[in-house]
Amino acid sequence: MEREEHAGSWESRNPAVVELVIPTLAEMAFRKALLADEKTMSYNRAWGGTIDFSQDRWALWYQKWIADENPHYCYRYLYSRVLDAYVGEAAYHYEAETDRYLCDVIVHAQYRGRGFGAAALTRLCEAAKENGVEELYDDILPDNPSIRLFLKQGFEEVGRSETACIVRKKLR
Repeated sequence: MEREEHAGSWESRNPAVVELVIPTLAEMAFRKALLADEKTMSYNRAWGGTIDFSQDRWALWYQKWIADENPHYCYRYLYSRVLDAYVGEAAYHYEAETDRYLCDVIVHAQYRGRGFGAAALTRLCEAAKENGVEELYDDILPDNPSIRLFLKQGFEEVGRSETACIVRKKLR
């Protein structure tokens, strides 16, 4: 079967297909719910777990991460055509203290285990490379199973401590 001829059936057999979508300010409600979900944010327990992203913070946050079109910030929702729903978020930003671009992928707990994380990392790396980013990093709790996901997607472990496993992917 040719993918071009049967795109719908190809996608239905590959539910991990996601698109990176720029959300609108009004759609920040999804991010609020994502960050407030205890299961989804369980990976963040060392830093407080869930995150309060109240509506009074949306406009300022949106301006910095999306509206300003700053090349050092990239934030997108993960959209699944098959589910016709947002399933998570992906982002990267430049951190001056470490002189690195840090990435972040969060898949809502109810959608984990379906390949959305791998697809999101692939798309995020493509976007970063198109924007001239040469390397992406992430710091992950050493017991977080997402380390395996990053390693399978071409990241390499470049450091480890009791509090973090540092992974890096060279994009160029």
